[in-house]
Amino acid sequence: MTQDTRRPRRILLTGGTGFIGLRVAAALAAHGIVPRLFDLESAIRRAVLPDGYEAAAGDVTDADSLAHAGEGCDGIVHLAGLMTVDCAADPARAVRVNMLGSAHVFALARRLRVPVAWLSTAGVFGPDSATAPQPMTVYGVTKLAVEGLARVHAADHGVSSLGLRPYIVYGPGISSGIAAGPSIALAASVRREPAVIRFSGRVGFVHVDDVARLLAAAMLRPMRGATMLTMAGDTRGMQDFTAELARQSGWDGIAIDGPPLRIPADLVSDPVPDWLGAHPITPIEAGIRRTLAELRDCINAPASAPAHPGRQTS
Repeated sequence: MTQDTRRPRRILLTGGTGFIGLRVAAALAAHGIVPRLFDLESAIRRAVLPDGYEAAAGDVTDADSLAHAGEGCDGIVHLAGLMTVDCAADPARAVRVNMLGSAHVFALARRLRVPVAWLSTAGVFGPDSATAPQPMTVYGVTKLAVEGLARVHAADHGVSSLGLRPYIVYGPGISSGIAAGPSIALAASVRREPAVIRFSGRVGFVHVDDVARLLAAAMLRPMRGATMLTMAGDTRGMQDFTAELARQSGWDGIAIDGPPLRIPADLVSDPVPDWLGAHPITPIEAGIRRTLAELRDCINAPASAPAHPGRQTS
């Protein structure tokens, strides 16, 4: 029998130990791809990773550590960055991490001649137009700038990319920032603890696995140009979400206290191109059901075998 000596494909995931990163890694691993998780040293130390995953410590603001981690990789999923609250607290650091870090990622992709899949945000819009970007947060400003970087690298250097603009991403795992409210509420409901979602109004709920599957799909198929897709998800009122969560969990200790987000409530998802395959939107009923089941499994898992959500460390 002839031995298959082909090396497995490897994908570098910046911010790979985080809320979305580990879901993307799992989606890639399901297709036989080796995920190489690049994150801060503290995050790498905390992470408990499945067999077959690779880890590299570094910082996207350090081009050398990023380049070292990217050696031998066939694509990059770029998730590292500061979120809304941290960006507002330190705009200069936000520019360094989100913009300079992304510039390093696209420069590495150019050198390696590999594609990039990355996260922008629905926060590039708002508050009045669902079509013309007008970000009202430092976070949104940095992400809009990176969209420009992606276009330039595609036009000038042939770096193909897919960028996603998800609205509120929720699911099992440790999320952060103001948008983490629904995920925090889900976990609190399983533990029978009170929690507060710090914004109100109508928003688009995007299940984390919808994001992960799209990013993984971009690494599995040939790509051209710089594609941007808005992911509005399932648009509902925040009270619709908490009511459904209470119905499924039997816990009504979740409160809503805060103004609406400065993002249009009528945001519409862009059609997913045929080359990415079929990607139906997960309605909140199914998303809540799957998340609660996974969180309960995590609580009931033996201490020696941590469930997947427990590995999401940043």
